[in-house]
Amino acid sequence: MSGVDTLHPRSGRPGGGYGVNEQGIRHRRWGLPAYVLLGVALVAALVAAMIPLLAEPQRPTPTAGAEGPSGLPAPPAAAPTGTPSAAPASATASPRPRAGAYARLGAAPSRSADRCGHVSAELVPSCGAWWGVYSPAGAADGWDHGGAVADLEARVGRRFDIVHRYHDFSDAGSNGAFPDGDEQEQMGQGRLMFFAWESRIFSSGTTLTWADVYSGRYDATIDAVAGRIRATGVPVFMGFDHEPEDEPAKGSDADFVRAWRYVHDRFVRAGADNAVWVWTMMGWPGYYDRYAGLYPGDRYVDWVAYDPYNFYACNGGTQWKTPDAAMDGFYRWLDTNRLGAGKPRMLAEFGTNFDPTDRGAKRRWFEAMPAALKAHPKIKAAIFFNSPGMTRTSATCDMTVDADPAALAGFAAAGRDGYLRQADGPAR
Repeated sequence: MSGVDTLHPRSGRPGGGYGVNEQGIRHRRWGLPAYVLLGVALVAALVAAMIPLLAEPQRPTPTAGAEGPSGLPAPPAAAPTGTPSAAPASATASPRPRAGAYARLGAAPSRSADRCGHVSAELVPSCGAWWGVYSPAGAADGWDHGGAVADLEARVGRRFDIVHRYHDFSDAGSNGAFPDGDEQEQMGQGRLMFFAWESRIFSSGTTLTWADVYSGRYDATIDAVAGRIRATGVPVFMGFDHEPEDEPAKGSDADFVRAWRYVHDRFVRAGADNAVWVWTMMGWPGYYDRYAGLYPGDRYVDWVAYDPYNFYACNGGTQWKTPDAAMDGFYRWLDTNRLGAGKPRMLAEFGTNFDPTDRGAKRRWFEAMPAALKAHPKIKAAIFFNSPGMTRTSATCDMTVDADPAALAGFAAAGRDGYLRQADGPAR
């Protein structure tokens, strides 16, 4: 990303600076005797008969290896130190669900990365990117989470591929006993779910520490959630404590890594290997020096995600960031530092403010989103955060898609782009 942004993206506080291959053989026609031609024909027939024997064998159930979770290493006796970039050597691979688990998604695990319309065991579309949304419910609508998504879908004229929800550690109600009824229905209709699991109790405002999580105090909650995830029978995106770099009260970076691994390993022991693990950071340059220390290791992460925004005046800034500029900085940092190398990337949240001096800017921002994603092809999913979040809606700040009809029209146009409409995905 070019330029410098000295404001913390959430608080506006001063911060750091930004830093195929068929081989075609061309044959010349020669005037050959008939017996030579006959010999050539016989050889060709023999080769044709042998091709099925040399074909690629049926791929077994995908295993994680370097691309996903790895199994059952014992929880570390003490918090890790340094950069926890690799899982314990004793870890063994855990299987991914077989193709049957994808039936309700309308797609099957892909055996060929260059064939469109297929989905890998880690939910990576072979072409283009998933298009998702977080659209919150509230007391005014009776906490109708399903209706909040369906209403936006009706207005933009398409079904979202991914529905993002945030849940807590209460293991009760729609906050903690997930998947809830709305999510079960959404999965049954073919949408992918992304459960962002926060170590908090929403109703009481309680914040857990990461030591609380890996101490065993919440094992019953972790196991109950893992059991319900396993019972869905379909792959789901699973996150733990998104944006941990902005959570100093929860513990150290090493504590976060230990808690992540602890939760992940309990899911594996519970047989919830349909959980696809998404590691979500803010992606802010002021924290670049911490990200290696916050990474749980390749065996514990399936997707690398971050949350780019164009806050503009919402946090006191004056720099208007295009979609390309907003997503580019951390994308390039990941490439340069090879953190999560080879893993798909996700915009777990993205959004934009409007420009009070140019009411068409927000519409154009959304319309530019598909091109920005195409220019960053490792991003295989983008989820719009349709909420003010930590901002305050005002005459100069509105992060929702409902800011005005033009913004909604721009967002709808982005969702119609072929790059964001999977041939065999939920958006059919």
